[in-house]
Amino acid sequence: MISGRGLILTPGLGDKWGIAKTGTEIKLIRPDKSEIKTRIHGVTFEGQHDILVSPELTKDQVPVGTEVWTT
Repeated sequence: MISGRGLILTPGLGDKWGIAKTGTEIKLIRPDKSEIKTRIHGVTFEGQHDILVSPELTKDQVPVGTEVWTT
């Protein structure tokens, strides 16, 4: 979590970073199969191209094992 900015999802897009950019709508499918729709607020330029999502989301809402899908 980056205070005032949002939640970082990592590992990120890796070498597939060209398929998504800021503003792309994504669906988060949690381990219990419930879903959250949100948008990408940013993508890091180095490493795994981690995804920044809405500051309204918390780490508790996006547990380890959550899948990220473009819609």
